Amino acid sequence: MAVWNLDLKSIALWAWLPFLAADFGSLAAGLLPTWLMKRGTGLLASRKITMTLGALCMVGPACIGLATSPGMAIVLFCIGGFAHQMLNGALITLCADVFDRRTVGTASGMAGTSAWIGGMLFTLLIGQSADTFGYNPLFVALAALDLLAAAVLWGLLKAPAPESRPTA
Repeated sequence: MAVWNLDLKSIALWAWLPFLAADFGSLAAGLLPTWLMKRGTGLLASRKITMTLGALCMVGPACIGLATSPGMAIVLFCIGGFAHQMLNGALITLCADVFDRRTVGTASGMAGTSAWIGGMLFTLLIGQSADTFGYNPLFVALAALDLLAAAVLWGLLKAPAPESRPTA
């Protein structure tokens, strides 16, 4: 916000909006798969579609460096908050959809631990590169990594094959 010489009062007036958008992203993570399944999409496909839409929305914050006004930057941050929580909500429920009920906690815990370690390493990377390159490459990298993760998800997570029944 220093780019536009905003004071603290001006920032505070709008800074809550990305958090509200993130709340709507959390709701979308629960509502969209249900809506898709009611229209014939399978459970795993509905989760993958939800996460892919969230990843595509992350292109918005990747464009923050192109924003020409504080309002546009806030809108792009809002899109990012919405998209991130949409991805997160769908991903959290995916463990319960994929793993046996006895291993859901372990799988979810391992995913959370991996995310925490990745976040810690990414924070270190940000700290070292922000002074040199600025924050614009960070936002582009976030979008690129989310799109890559969506592609990996589609490649690795396949719907289970229907069980074959013996003919009598």
